[in-house]
Amino acid sequence: MSKQVTHTPGPWYAYQSEKYAYKMISSKCGESIANHVPNADARLIAAAPEMLEMCKLLEECMETIDGKDGYDASYELAKVRAVLAKVEGETGA
Repeated sequence: MSKQVTHTPGPWYAYQSEKYAYKMISSKCGESIANHVPNADARLIAAAPEMLEMCKLLEECMETIDGKDGYDASYELAKVRAVLAKVEGETGA
C-alpha cells in the first residue's frame, strides 16, 4: 500500500535571495519551502525529495536481496526503514 505524500512534492530548488545573504528553497511551482536558509544547508534541503525517493528505492532493493544467496540484509534494511519512518513522521523523532 502506497503512503500518501504529505510534503510538497519535488523537485525543490535553492536560489539566492535578492534581499538577504541566504538561500531560499522553492518547489517547481514556485511554492516557498524554506526561507533564510544558510548557504551551506541549501543544497541538502533542496535535494531532500530526491533523497527520500532514493531511500525508498534502496528499501525495495534491500528487501529483494534479503535472504537470497545466504545474504542477510536485515540490519541494513532495518536502518533504511528507521530513516524512512523518521522522515515520514512515524516515530517520535
